[in-house]
Amino acid sequence: MVKTSPEKTSKRIDKISHKTTKNMPSLRNIGILFASIQLIAFVAFIVTITKLNLLHEWQLVIVSFFAVAAQIFTFSKALSSRSKKGVKIFAIILSAILSLIFFIGQNYSRKTIDLIQGATGVHYETQNYSVLVLKTSGYNEISQLRNQNIGYLTSNPNFEDTRTTLHNVINHHVQSYDDLASMISSIYAFQTSAIVLNDNYLEYIEESDSEFINESKIIYTFEVRKEADDKPTQVDVKTEPFAIYLSGSDSRGAISDTARSDVNIVIVVRPQDGKILLVNIPRDYYVQLHGTTGTRDKLTHAGVYGIDMSRKTIEDLLGIEINYTAKVGFNTVIKVVDALGGIDIDSDQEFTAHTNKTCHFKYGVQHVDSTCALAFSRERYAYATGDRHRGENQQAVITAIIEKLSNPKYMLKYTDIINAAQGSFETNLSYDEITNFAKQQLSSLKNWEVESIALDGSGAMMPTYSMGARKLYVMIQNQSTISAAQAKIKEYLAK
Repeated sequence: MVKTSPEKTSKRIDKISHKTTKNMPSLRNIGILFASIQLIAFVAFIVTITKLNLLHEWQLVIVSFFAVAAQIFTFSKALSSRSKKGVKIFAIILSAILSLIFFIGQNYSRKTIDLIQGATGVHYETQNYSVLVLKTSGYNEISQLRNQNIGYLTSNPNFEDTRTTLHNVINHHVQSYDDLASMISSIYAFQTSAIVLNDNYLEYIEESDSEFINESKIIYTFEVRKEADDKPTQVDVKTEPFAIYLSGSDSRGAISDTARSDVNIVIVVRPQDGKILLVNIPRDYYVQLHGTTGTRDKLTHAGVYGIDMSRKTIEDLLGIEINYTAKVGFNTVIKVVDALGGIDIDSDQEFTAHTNKTCHFKYGVQHVDSTCALAFSRERYAYATGDRHRGENQQAVITAIIEKLSNPKYMLKYTDIINAAQGSFETNLSYDEITNFAKQQLSSLKNWEVESIALDGSGAMMPTYSMGARKLYVMIQNQSTISAAQAKIKEYLAK
């Protein structure tokens, strides 16, 4: 056995230690790396937050000042050979923390920008159509309908665009009908080989005429896209009162698809006072569609012709000017409720929801998730006043969401809220108007005061402009509630 002296062993350990230390990155190099990452994160954050436009200039200056000061500190301590080891480690930790903050801030800002741009960048509406034939007809493909008679509804404001779009696919003869019942009868009488139906009408038939649905089939679908015609009347949203028409679409497709407007609320905002007025108009309200004469229609059907038709019809009804429009997919936006951890609703009676039997509501205040919040907002069969009470429930859900969103503590759930809202709404408010309004509210951090009222009426069975002579349930207007709403809106819009 070869013996090694203690001196030689010590020297060998020193060599190994020196070699290991030499191969390890120094604190100075680590500090430079983290400070560089911090600089990149800071620049990305400032660029994104500036584009987002939610901070006032003085706020941006303060944020930049402290960020630059931290950057100088971390760089100077990393580069300085005189800095003590403890100071260098502190600078590295600070740099890592600031980098994380800047990257998170940049991510939040980017998500917000994408959400707003997605909501304000849609300038068209899409109508979806189906070509239907009888199952016994022998037609299975659109090409088989060449030179055949195909039925269309003349009440469709996009009649020409619809006819032209299908004509580009197949040459055919157009048969025009004033109402849905006559057009459906034509296919049984062999006056037409097929009929063209907007998907909104198809949904209605599925609800009311199961015989035709069972005896017919769809052999072709297409869409007609048109430029949106809902030009805003702009005001300074930071300081001036303004009105928004909120349309709650129950569309099965994209938010840009035209659909029956199941939720119709005029929102009047007084930013100077932190007050909001919600005016609910029942979906079945019997109104004169804008630009039409003769037979009135259910307000919900106005949405089939586009959001501008709904807005102008409500302007005619209330005698007001509505500055902006906003359209939400109610089934989607309700997901925000879960992002907020649920909401509290106050039910004035006990019932089990008809649309979702798993949702049972007791009398009084209770906490609900998105599934039951949606069921609560859609319920009408449990109430003696039917659709009127459904409108009140919808207002209650919207109010609960607004109240939670205006509470600063829910900023911690910001990304969850943004993800839930993504692709669920569109508006003709501009990007700058939305960010300027948000900037003003972030500065004041006020809790909004929400007041709700509703138009009322009495139920009846009447013919409608969209569906023709066939009588449907409608709500005949109560003029006193309209007059009261007009007075309240005028009060809110006063400068």
